[in-house]
Amino acid sequence: MFADFLNYITELINQYPTWAGAIVFLVAMLESLALIGVVVPGVAIMFAIGVLISNGSLDLLSTVLWAAAGASLGDGLSYALGRHYDEKIYQIAWFQKHPEVLEKGHAFFGKYGVISILIGRFVGPIRAVIPLIAGILDMPIKQYIPINIIASILWAPAYLFPGLLFGNAISTVPADFLDYWPLGLAIVVVIILLMKVLRMPVN
Repeated sequence: MFADFLNYITELINQYPTWAGAIVFLVAMLESLALIGVVVPGVAIMFAIGVLISNGSLDLLSTVLWAAAGASLGDGLSYALGRHYDEKIYQIAWFQKHPEVLEKGHAFFGKYGVISILIGRFVGPIRAVIPLIAGILDMPIKQYIPINIIASILWAPAYLFPGLLFGNAISTVPADFLDYWPLGLAIVVVIILLMKVLRMPVN
């Protein structure tokens, strides 16, 4: 599925290069939205985009900026939904089936307060609901906006760089070597098994 997604995004960007920034913006925004972001694999998506940066399909600086802007808007919309609908959020069918998501978000926000907007950006399971919780709890907007912008600016490169580094590493591997990856995998498995055997206590 990850490979299919990467191929799909690559095709979109190759077919519509002028819309590359908008595509990254939209992806980052959707994976940041409450409810949508809970089920969308944000780490995998940003990793895939990072790989596209490594092969030249995307520009590093502009992609980071578009991703940060999309993430900031997605979080902002979640925050606005929380402020507008307040307790009605708990009546949404998905949250009624998975009450632990909001419960964890409340506990996290209660523990870290305002700074949870920043820290929560890097905590996968509750990342997408923290802004929603902030809105439900009426966090002042003058406190929310600055910390949201800072969190998004830090989050974008942090989640893009692993894919970028991976893509760069793969590009340096000789093509012939990639043809023999099953053999390499088998060798690694054998080495791991030998290490486990050697660590076993002798009776």
